[in-house]
Amino acid sequence: MPGLTRPDEDGARRQRRRFFDHVVGGLRLLALPRFPRPMRRRHTASVVSVTALAAVLAAILVPLALPNHSVTRAVARSHQAPAYLSTPGTSSTDAASASSAASGPAGRDAVVTIAADAATASGGVPVPGSWFGISTEYWALPLFEQDTPVFERVLSLLHVPGDGPLVLRIGGDSADHSFWDPKPKHMPSWAFALTPSFLHRLRALVLRDHVRLIVDLNLITDTPVTAAAWARAAETSMPKGSIVGFEIGNEPDLYSRRYWVATITRSPFQTGPLPDALTPDTYVSDFAAYAQAIGESSPDIPLIGPAVAHPRVSADYITELIEAERPELGAITGHLYPYSACTKNPHGSSYPTVQRLLSRQASAGLAGDVANAVAIAHNAGLKFRLTELNSVTCGGKRGVSNTFATALWAPDALFTLMRTGVDGANLHVRADAINAPFVINRGGLYARPLLYGLLLFNRTLGPQARLVRLHMSTPRSLNLSAWAVRVRGGMLHVLLIDKSGRSARVDLRLPATGPATVQRLLAPSAYSRADVTLDGQRLDRAGQWVGTPRTETITPGPRGGYVVTLPERSAALIGVSMRPPVHARTRSKHHRRVAVAKHAVLTVRLHSSRKD
Repeated sequence: MPGLTRPDEDGARRQRRRFFDHVVGGLRLLALPRFPRPMRRRHTASVVSVTALAAVLAAILVPLALPNHSVTRAVARSHQAPAYLSTPGTSSTDAASASSAASGPAGRDAVVTIAADAATASGGVPVPGSWFGISTEYWALPLFEQDTPVFERVLSLLHVPGDGPLVLRIGGDSADHSFWDPKPKHMPSWAFALTPSFLHRLRALVLRDHVRLIVDLNLITDTPVTAAAWARAAETSMPKGSIVGFEIGNEPDLYSRRYWVATITRSPFQTGPLPDALTPDTYVSDFAAYAQAIGESSPDIPLIGPAVAHPRVSADYITELIEAERPELGAITGHLYPYSACTKNPHGSSYPTVQRLLSRQASAGLAGDVANAVAIAHNAGLKFRLTELNSVTCGGKRGVSNTFATALWAPDALFTLMRTGVDGANLHVRADAINAPFVINRGGLYARPLLYGLLLFNRTLGPQARLVRLHMSTPRSLNLSAWAVRVRGGMLHVLLIDKSGRSARVDLRLPATGPATVQRLLAPSAYSRADVTLDGQRLDRAGQWVGTPRTETITPGPRGGYVVTLPERSAALIGVSMRPPVHARTRSKHHRRVAVAKHAVLTVRLHSSRKD
């Protein structure tokens, strides 16, 4: 069937990535903390004595301080609620005592505090609508539709209830291999035919699942005129307003003429002339040519770009595109992968491992990769969206990209990017890649651990979501992340992610006094490829939840605050209804029976700021 042949793109991505892996890896190394060199020891005998004493003390004290790993691993495997977790009907005092026994004499490991102003309607920063979406290749859509009901089910799971429509970006590497082919003909193995039949299936998907599309256009092997013909065909075939942007090109900063010459000559096919190079200047010129051609046929749909692979290293593409002041430019786009399977040196900073994926650099470190690009876009009045995101590029690495570590990485990374100012992110899903969160074939759905992490992220969001500021006090040795979101109805969602090798006992000081619910993301270990549960359930081959939900209920202790214990390398989502802010009641001078409400904190600040 025309259009179902998958072009060979892996070689292109690998060749283009290797150089940038070295460059970006060098930049990351510059950001690593510097530790002082050890002092020279002058008295060897003293050192030996001290070492011996330390060994004796360690033999006595370390067993007391180590967490009970047998208990925490059992949490992921057991079908019964662990004794140290509060369950419905358990008093807060008993739960706290049991939790203390499980976490050892160290007591509470972290304190998370959220101020009372989070309970107000204006508390926090609004989360842009349709913030989360997915990205895929042109050739992947027919593969996903081998089981259309399951694919629709996955899309519905990934959609945040009460949010805007899910944004589906189609293109990626396959964009530069794809051509509009209104009269289907034979295509070489490296090319993909965009046929009327393909458009018909895409239209049906949009109508059924109410998704919005970002359509990636061929910048390398096509011409502006024929690319505009494809854009026009897509616009007229899709429901009005369903295409939110045409993206011009894919990762121009990784362009390799040598690869494309070898690809095209291996299987001759009439294409546009290959560019000698793609620099910021030439990209801006190409963008202008595409804008002119597309503007004549589809003037109402904004153009977006430059879809650079490395927003930090290739910021000049963004700057020069903005400086060109193209009126068609609707948003700035880029891609982000902290690690690369194209890196073969285990000592390279971009070489993927489970331990690196669990590190702070893999999530919190992403802020430095996009902060400048976000600032450049926002200063120009434009939004910045990551149209591709995943943990490991080049299709991912087996034993890393398909492990539970990705489920802990994903929500932490997504909230980091949201806090940095990214206006939206599309997680890239290649149907045949190990880094894909799911696989759909004739047997149904195979949910990888990453999918559970994405679903936990989406459960933390909700209608009218606002990212709430919090303060966390925790030792550096504990790799704990905390995120808070306020949603419609005064509900507060707090997400705790423990990527440490030990359990953590967290004291939550929230503007709430009622019972709270806890949903947990668990697996036997960070290396697990299966046996992942979210709130005690897992997804079956039909994409339906199976198993009994194990939502816990906790209440504040005698001194206030909620205590939650996280097993090692797990996550927990806490939901609670916030109490209304405290008001001071002041009687009107002229109407004694009418009370005027004033916010207590605001009143104090007003009075304290007055100067007599």
